[in-house]
Amino acid sequence: MVRYLNPGGYDFGSENLDGYGISNIVVGVAYSVVFYTACVALWLNRHHPIVKMRNVIVLLLSLLVLHVFCFMVMIVYTINGAFPCQVEFWCMNIYLPLGIGLFQIQNQQLLIVSRQQAELIVANEVYKPLLPKGGRGIGRPKYWLFRMKLWWRGVSKQGKYEAFVVLGIVVQFCVSFIIYNISRKFNHYGVVSEHTSPALCRRGWEWAPSVIWQFLWNFFFGPYLLWKIRMIRDIYRWRLQTTLAIIAGLPGTPLWLAAVYTKKFAKVNKYWIPQMWLVPSLMAMEIITLGFPLYQIYKHKRAARETTRALVDFDHKRFKSCDDSTVAASLSTRSTNSKRGKMHSMESLDECLASNHDGLQVYASCVELNGENVIFLTKVLKFETSCMQAFYVTCKSSSDFSRARTAMFRVGLSIFVSLVHSRTASYPVNIESNIYNRLDAIFGPATALVAIRTPSRSSSITTGASSSVTPWDYHASPDGAAPCGDEFSFPMHPIGSGGMSTPRYHKNSGNESSEHIMVSEANNDRLPEGLRGSDPLEGVKVPGDFDERVFEAAFKSVKYMVWTETWQRYVNWKRTSGESGA
Repeated sequence: MVRYLNPGGYDFGSENLDGYGISNIVVGVAYSVVFYTACVALWLNRHHPIVKMRNVIVLLLSLLVLHVFCFMVMIVYTINGAFPCQVEFWCMNIYLPLGIGLFQIQNQQLLIVSRQQAELIVANEVYKPLLPKGGRGIGRPKYWLFRMKLWWRGVSKQGKYEAFVVLGIVVQFCVSFIIYNISRKFNHYGVVSEHTSPALCRRGWEWAPSVIWQFLWNFFFGPYLLWKIRMIRDIYRWRLQTTLAIIAGLPGTPLWLAAVYTKKFAKVNKYWIPQMWLVPSLMAMEIITLGFPLYQIYKHKRAARETTRALVDFDHKRFKSCDDSTVAASLSTRSTNSKRGKMHSMESLDECLASNHDGLQVYASCVELNGENVIFLTKVLKFETSCMQAFYVTCKSSSDFSRARTAMFRVGLSIFVSLVHSRTASYPVNIESNIYNRLDAIFGPATALVAIRTPSRSSSITTGASSSVTPWDYHASPDGAAPCGDEFSFPMHPIGSGGMSTPRYHKNSGNESSEHIMVSEANNDRLPEGLRGSDPLEGVKVPGDFDERVFEAAFKSVKYMVWTETWQRYVNWKRTSGESGA
């Protein structure tokens, strides 16, 4: 008959195959099945907007590293002496700090997303630069230093934070490697300490790097992050998730140290080893980090189904009704008896976008963290209006029309680079792949020229000058900095060709499918001396498929998403705020 508890407990001897040891394995395997199932579900939904903004790769990588450590600790009692001190040293000094560091990287994502969304409101066409492709061969040290300099200047805050964590891991590894090789506790060729028993091996100054690293992450960086995100009010409960995850990690390290160095824990340590005090914290961090986004995905999909049913009910009523007034009334309210309730009309969204969209923009950027959608809609509306005015109203000759297409292509390119392109836009709008591919075929070649970072173009790409053909400008702060202090986004390269100030255009003729993009002398003279003649688009042809309707499909796709989701919540939130304020 199998005992439930081995009287010797965790004594570094043979395996503990008692009832408690077997239960640890069963619980560990069962929890692992649930954990990996949740990870797979999150990965399958990685393109969902709620998950996409969370840096899902780093999120899952950090949880996988922590879970492997968690499972190993759960079976240490069972395997008993088969878990040597040397292995535990490397796990506690390298593997666990690596997992905690990655976890703190993904915790920073909320703060970074919130700041970049706030920057989108005031910045003028920010985008991520493309690094130039390297030549063949390894290259000299100066070449790699140059590449690193370009990378550092163009990488986001998230990338720089990851670089600091990697640097910390390298330092941690070097220190641990030195300690491991000079201490006789772990080898026979050391110069300090003495050979000890397996229990005493797990104590001493050699474990200081692990203790210091854990205290820094849990009691310094964690609370500091909580202070930085205290004012964020998002609808996804992301701030609550980050807060709970950081708080959950606080008690583990002090309890582990108390169990190792306090004699009162001796009886407990026989069955609940010191490292097990870390397990509840790690499990809570995993459950919180996976549970919140999965629940938000479920809520989002349920709301989408209710919206679809509301639209189906509306269409059914519209086709059954013969009374135009009834149809108009239904169109203005789009009411349904579902839980979704009243659907606010798309006409109200159109009116908001055309007149005063500031409130919607702030709500989308600061509460829903998807302000790029509203920015895209408003810029496309202004782009289309400018095109119609230029192409069909004020045109006088074919040469004027050629300059008009050149100027408006640059405006369209600024929209594509800063809000659509998957590699240059900080937050690309969510559109169908076929729509994106069509836009990429039109603007892709010019994007590679504008966004590339080269030595001859680095000065112009970091200048604060705005395009002279861009018919809109958000009011930035007086010092030109973004309100969130993100100095690592780059303003749009001056793409103007003096076109919009005095537009004289002509409708396109059949044989005018493309025009060369040139820098006018007047506009070139206004550029700083170091930038004259450095226009990356000089000589590039405007594609024949470019016209005022180039963003039409993307506009409809984004507008429908904003109407069914952001607009409904914004109007309800505005009414609720008004009622509570009254």
